[in-house]
Amino acid sequence: MTALRGITFVHGGFAKVGGIETFTADLLFELGARKLEAQLVCWSGTGQGANPALKSLADSGVKVFRSRLRRGCRWGLPDTAMVVQGWRQLARSQTLVFGKTLHCNAHRLILPLKKRMILITPYRPMEMWTEGERDSKILNSFESIIVQGRAFEDDLRRLGYGGKTFNLPYLPPEVQGVNGWPAGSQLQLGYLGRLVADKNLKYLIASFSRLLGMGVDAQLHIFGDGPERHALQLLANAMKVGAQVRFHGNQDRSEIRGAIDSCHFFAFSSRTEGQCLSALEILARGRRVLGTPVGAFPEFLSGLLGSIAPLDDSTAFAIALQDIAKPIVEGRITPADVQKAYQGQFPRQHVIEAYLKLFDCFDSTH
Repeated sequence: MTALRGITFVHGGFAKVGGIETFTADLLFELGARKLEAQLVCWSGTGQGANPALKSLADSGVKVFRSRLRRGCRWGLPDTAMVVQGWRQLARSQTLVFGKTLHCNAHRLILPLKKRMILITPYRPMEMWTEGERDSKILNSFESIIVQGRAFEDDLRRLGYGGKTFNLPYLPPEVQGVNGWPAGSQLQLGYLGRLVADKNLKYLIASFSRLLGMGVDAQLHIFGDGPERHALQLLANAMKVGAQVRFHGNQDRSEIRGAIDSCHFFAFSSRTEGQCLSALEILARGRRVLGTPVGAFPEFLSGLLGSIAPLDDSTAFAIALQDIAKPIVEGRITPADVQKAYQGQFPRQHVIEAYLKLFDCFDSTH
C-alpha cells in the first residue's frame, strides 16, 4: 500500500483564474487519483462555490483549508491570517509545497516549524524579485525550488539562492484528439488568459492593427476577462479595429477546447510570465504560439511549437504574426504536427512521476 508522507500545498491567494492555480489543482487531482492524500491551505475572499477550482477540489475529496481575509495585502495580512488559521495543518505536515511566495511576515511565522519547504516558481525569479526586494534568509529557507527553464535557475543563483533546483514544466495538459484548422480563408488569431496589465494586451492590439495594415485578413479573438477589458475595447475602437477584435469573456473549463480550436494560432504579448499554462493548453490542441522573450517562453517556443517576438516593436510583432501563420495558410503544418511536437517536449506522465519523486511522496515500503 502506498502512503503519502504529510504534504500540504501552501498557496496564498487562490484566484478563480490563473495558471499556477490551474496547475496546483491539476496536481492535487492527480494525487487524489492515485489514492495519495494531500491538502491545500490558501486564502480566497469568495466562497468555494464561487471559486470553481476550490469547489472541484473539495468535491473530489481534497481537504481545502481556506481563509477568507483579503484586505491588507500590502502588509501581508491575508497571508498571515491564512498561516494562523491553517497552523494545525502546517504543523502536522512533513513537506510544504509553495505555489506562491508569501509576504515575508507570514513566511517568517512558518520558519520555526522547521519543515521541508519546496517552492514552485509562479514567475521567472528575476521578474519576481529584484536584488533589493528579496530576503536572502527567506529565499534560502526553501530546500529546493522547481523552475520551468534554465534561465530561471541562473536567476536564482544570481539572487543568492544556494539550495537545489529542478527544471520541470507545469503539468502538461492531456492530449484529447485534434481538430483541423477553422474553416474559411480569414486568419483567426487568439489570446487566452486574464485581461490584466502584465499581459500587455494593448501592445497585442496595436500589433494586430499593424497586421491588418499589411493587408492580412484576420480577426483577433480575446478569451478571458479582467480589469483591462473596457480600456482594451476603447483602444480597439480608437484604432479602428473594433470590428475585427472580439471579446468573448471568461471561458468555462468545458469551453476552452472549443475556444482554442476556433483559432489558427495564439499570441501572448506579456511583460512577465512564468510557465504560461494557457500556452501549453493551446499547444496540446495543435495550435502554434507566438510569445515574448519573458518567463519560460524562450525555452520552448521554437520550431513547430511557435516563436518569439519583441516586446517593444509592434511592426516586428506583426511581421512575426504573419510569419507564424504562413506555414499554416500554405498547408505545410497541420494541427496533428504541432500536437505531436508538443507531446514529445512535454510528456505528461513523465512529468507527473518527476513531481512525485521530488516531493518524496512515498514511504519506505513503496
